[in-house]
Amino acid sequence: MITRSAWEFMQIVRVTVLLGFLPILLYRVWRIWRYPTSPPAVAATGFGLLVWIWMLAFTDRVWATMPPGMHAVSMGGWAIVTMAGCLRIFAIGINGEASPAQIRRGARISLVVTAGVLVAVALTACRSSVLVNADDLYTVTNALVGGGDSWAILAAVLSNAFAAVVLVQLAWVGWRHADRTPVGAGLGLLAAASAFEFVAIVSGGIWRPLSRGEGLMARPAGLWLQTFTGSVGAMLLIGGFLWPPVMLRIEAHRDLRRLAPIHDRLTGMFPRLRPSMKSQIMLSELVYEWATDVQDGLTLLAQRRHVPFETSVRAPIHMPDRIAAINDWLSGDSVPGFNTGWLQAPPDVSDNVWVFAIADAYRRGGWSRVSEGSAA
Repeated sequence: MITRSAWEFMQIVRVTVLLGFLPILLYRVWRIWRYPTSPPAVAATGFGLLVWIWMLAFTDRVWATMPPGMHAVSMGGWAIVTMAGCLRIFAIGINGEASPAQIRRGARISLVVTAGVLVAVALTACRSSVLVNADDLYTVTNALVGGGDSWAILAAVLSNAFAAVVLVQLAWVGWRHADRTPVGAGLGLLAAASAFEFVAIVSGGIWRPLSRGEGLMARPAGLWLQTFTGSVGAMLLIGGFLWPPVMLRIEAHRDLRRLAPIHDRLTGMFPRLRPSMKSQIMLSELVYEWATDVQDGLTLLAQRRHVPFETSVRAPIHMPDRIAAINDWLSGDSVPGFNTGWLQAPPDVSDNVWVFAIADAYRRGGWSRVSEGSAA
């Protein structure tokens, strides 16, 4: 049984979390409205929005204004089913092996399945006298800790079993795609969160109702098992969703700082490189545009200096030597045999890595004496 003091503390924590996460949630909704967004990002934001709404619904003041039918379905499992439905769509969207058509089909199937589970939970919960007469949230919560009536138990098992299946799927997809990239690290955190939440849901949402609050789940160890795994899982879940966008934004700012000096110089020399101002452009897209501007600017500079397309001299094999030769050319020094082919990335180096290597060399002062005249 939950004591009144513990309940009041939980209410304070709930309100604190609601206020703390409201700015983050509003920012994510604004991002979706302002920028093109992938289905997984929409599903993740939808999950966060549902968590916030249900947490608000389970505060004492809001609960008192809700009708009896809403009390029944809320305590019966609608909260966990709707959140699990969003997680299932998210898990489908992050599957790198699925095509866009398969993702759309999977999302539609998930919505249908989630709707079916919601209907089943609603029909079951509305037959429970404990859930229908749940005017006082504190009283009904303690009643459900002891198991409740048969219909309440069935509703809890249905909703939590659906969530457990979704968590297994999310854990599997997360582990398969976990790596050291920001997105991969976030998926690894989500996989770990799913494992902890699976234990919490099975123990507290399935085992406890079926045992009617007796046995291990009636002991302090059972409560600690559910509380610990649920709390750790929640923290990992928050970290898994927040880590990729935060780290990607940090990386984008760092990349822009790396590109800024050479980009500003080239766009100053060739104003037509400046893109039209776009109000709806993500930082990652801006990094790509700047990298493209640098490549185009180097090509235009080579044309202005009448650099030949081919010469009898081969480009240096090693990347540092080639970068050094390019910097000498940029500085206006004469580089024997220099041609436009030297500006292209070596076969084993991507264009992105190549552009940033040139930009980093420029930041270190390799183009301090740049000349717009001929140098070859």
